[in-house]
Order: sequence, then C-alpha cells, then structure tokens
Amino acid sequence: MDVKFKFVPSKINHNPIINKSIFFMHIPKSGGTTIDRIFAKLSVILKNFDFERFKYNLDLKKKLLLSDNNYLKPKFYSGHLDYNFCDNLNNIFKCSLVREPISRVVSHYKFMLYKLKQTPENYTFKDFINQEITKNRDNIITRHFSGLLGQKKFITRKDFESACINLNNFDSIYTFDKWDNFLSDLLSNFGLPSILYSNFQQHAYNFSFIPQDSHIQVIRKHFKYDLELYSKILLIKNNFEFKKNDIYNKNICIVSPFLKTKDSLYTEEEVKRLFKNKNEK
Repeated sequence: MDVKFKFVPSKINHNPIINKSIFFMHIPKSGGTTIDRIFAKLSVILKNFDFERFKYNLDLKKKLLLSDNNYLKPKFYSGHLDYNFCDNLNNIFKCSLVREPISRVVSHYKFMLYKLKQTPENYTFKDFINQEITKNRDNIITRHFSGLLGQKKFITRKDFESACINLNNFDSIYTFDKWDNFLSDLLSNFGLPSILYSNFQQHAYNFSFIPQDSHIQVIRKHFKYDLELYSKILLIKNNFEFKKNDIYNKNICIVSPFLKTKDSLYTEEEVKRLFKNKNEK
C-alpha cells in the first residue's frame, strides 16, 4: 500500500480560543477517524484537554455528562452522534465534516465489503442499501443534523427542514474535499501545533467495485434528503485559507497508523531525520 503523508500547518494565533471544548460530529466515512486520532494524540502530548469518544446511545444522549459543566480542562468530544449531543454543556465549539452523499455511500459499501470479507457478488449493493434502510441509516447525514440517529422512523420533509435549520448550530462545517482546510482552521483557532499525518482506515481492497448508473439512481432515491442537505452545506462560506506567507506553528505532531512515533512534538529538522532514518532501513 502506498502511504502518503501530508503536512497541515497551524497558523500562529495570538488570540486563540481557550477554555472551550470542541464537539466534532463524526459522520461515517467522512474522514472523521483521522480527525479523532489526531486530537487523541494531541491530548496525550499537550495534556491541556481531554479526548472523549462516545458510541451513540439514546439514554446517554439524554443525560450526557451533566457534571462536565464543571470540568477542569476542556475536552474534545467525538462520535457518530446527533447535532445536539452536547447541548447541555457550556462553552462548546461545534464542528463537522460532510462528504458528498453519493461518494460517501459508495465508500461505506466498499468498507462494509472489506469488513465483512465479502465480494460485490456475494453481498450486492442492493443488499447493502436494503440493510441501511432496515437499520434506519438511510439519509444518515440528515439524521445526524435533525437529531434522529437510532430512531426507527422514515425521514420526512419536516425532518429535512429541521436539519437545514440546525446547520446554524455549528461554528464550523466543511465539506470533505476541504478536509485539510477544516483541520488547519481548527488547529489555528485553538492555537494547536501543526500536523503531519497519513490517513487512517486505508485499506487495500481485494475486489473491484465501480458504481454504475443503476447504483447511483438507487442512492438518489433513498438518500434524496442527504443530497438536498449537501447542496445547502455547499453554500456555507468558510473563509479560512492558509497563504504562502502566513507564519505557522513550527511544533509538529506526527499522526499515522503506519509510523510509530513518540508522544511528543517534533521540530522540522527532527521530522526530516526521522524520515531519513526510516527510508534507510
């Protein structure tokens, strides 16, 4: 497998956000696992915030960490959660990444084939879509933004309209194709180090699946609200851009499933030596 590393700079920020927690709403197959691993490692290294990842649970949602309003350190909350999962907590910066729905569904299908050790012939795309519908995971992006994860109901136009309104509850929403911008913006806002990363959940698939028109039409039928919501999200303006002459944080955190590193920050020279030694082995 060809492993690619990418550098994401954090702008030097003389007025960073402090004493505020982050809620990252992790929508499946939208690059969230890498975000989680980055902030989990930063929390270990910096020790000035805690990392918490939750598995969705309706009962937990109703009484989420009420005592956390008195926490001593900020936290980074993540998980496949509803938009309002942290509404009962104070000082929360809400953010999310959203992937183009057709691309997201295809990626999810391929991941499930890999996870189940199946092939497209044994576990068809139709099987996958039917299972998503049965498990109330159709229009999953809309379900996240409307607060309907885990609920056994069909998504309606009213639910979609609620999701559109709830976009306004977020401080930062980026599309998946702007993944690096999202991360750089978040790091810069909170005065965190720069990042050198390679993606998590990279898999060498031993099968081939190229979506045909019939597959895309199925997605358009069963994920129509996600497609509409995504068109709304595309209109959200994110003005962050790292320019060539911007000064960036020279402290670097390395995060990769393919390279074991110390729980510490590196200088540029240390990074160069690390990769030089790695390549010489």
